[in-house]
Amino acid sequence: MHKYKVLLIGASGRGKTYSFRNMNRQTTAFINVENKPIPFKGQFKFEAIPETKNDVLSWIQRANSSPAIDSIIIDSFSAYGEMLMAEARAIKTGWDIMNHYNENIFKFNDYVKRCGKEVFVTAHYEIIEDELGGSKERRVKTKGKEWEGLIEKDYTMALYAEAKVEFGQSKPKHFFTLYNDGSTSAKTPPDIFGEDVITIDNDCNLVLEKIRDFQK
Repeated sequence: MHKYKVLLIGASGRGKTYSFRNMNRQTTAFINVENKPIPFKGQFKFEAIPETKNDVLSWIQRANSSPAIDSIIIDSFSAYGEMLMAEARAIKTGWDIMNHYNENIFKFNDYVKRCGKEVFVTAHYEIIEDELGGSKERRVKTKGKEWEGLIEKDYTMALYAEAKVEFGQSKPKHFFTLYNDGSTSAKTPPDIFGEDVITIDNDCNLVLEKIRDFQK
C-alpha cells in the first residue's frame, strides 16, 4: 500500500514543528535539518541532525528501512534547499549551480515518495503570480524557476499552517487549512476529514490517525 506524504507549509511561527507534539516519540523518526531545539517537552528516540544533503538522504533511507520506525518527519524542506544551494555554490560554477540544485531537489522528493511509511515534510512558502501578473498563490519556496510552484505535485496532501487571534483571546489559535481557497496550494483528499471540513487542529498525530483510518 502506498503511504501518504504530507507537506506542512507556512511562515515561521505558524506552528509547523509544534504540530508534531503528539506524535509517538518512540516510533517516529525526526530528521532535524533545521538543527533547532524542538519547541515542546520530550525527545524523539530517533532524532538525526544531518550536516550535508547526503546525510539527509541517508537518514531518510535508514528511517525507511528500520522496523522500529513507522513514520518520518523532515524539518524542513527549506533548510535542505539552503544546504543544497550552499553546497552547489561551493563545488559548481555558472549554470551548473542551478543544475545541481534542481537535480537534488528531484532526488529529495523521489526519496520521500519511495518511502514505505508516512512522511511529514515542513516548508516555507513564497507568493507566486500567474503568467499575466494577476492572481497570486502561496507555494513552497524554491530557488530558480524550474521547481517554482511544482513541489506540491509530489505529495499526497499539502496543509497550510495558519494562526489567528479569535475574538476575546490574547493568544493566536493555530490550525491547518486543508483546501485551496484560491490563495494557497493546499490539497487534501475530501474523504479523509469530510468534504465540509475546511480547517483542523494543528496536530499531525490527528492527521496521521485520519490517514490510517481512511486507508483501512
